[in-house]
Amino acid sequence: MTLDRKASQLLSKIAVKAIQDKLGKDITLIDFEGINGSLFDFYVICTANSPSHADTLAEYIREKVKQEMKLIPHSEEGLQNCNWVLLDYFDVIIHIFLPEAREFYNIENMWKDVKTTHYPNVNE
Repeated sequence: MTLDRKASQLLSKIAVKAIQDKLGKDITLIDFEGINGSLFDFYVICTANSPSHADTLAEYIREKVKQEMKLIPHSEEGLQNCNWVLLDYFDVIIHIFLPEAREFYNIENMWKDVKTTHYPNVNE
C-alpha cells in the first residue's frame, strides 16, 4: 500500500517520536522528495544500544504506528540478531542499527545530496 506524502510525513514523525520515547540515539530523517526514481519518501535511521534495545525500538515503533495510523510493516528484516533491523512501510523505511553496523554500512553517506534532518538525543 502506497502512502501519500502527508501520510508518509506523519508516519515518519510517529517513528521519530517513538524512537525518542525509548531513548534511541542519533536519529536521522532522510527526505527523498524531488529525487527522481526514488522508491521511498523517507528513511528514518537510529542507533540502538544493544540487540534487546533494537528489538524494543522496533516493537514500540510498530505499536505506535499501528495505534495511530492502523498500519503494520509490509516486511521486517534483521530481527534474528538485531544488528540492523529494517521496518518497511513501503514509502517509509525505518533502520535501527547497532553502533558498529551503522558505522559499517554508513547509509547516510549514500544520500549526501538529499535533505537530511538530525534530531537531538533525548537525555535519560
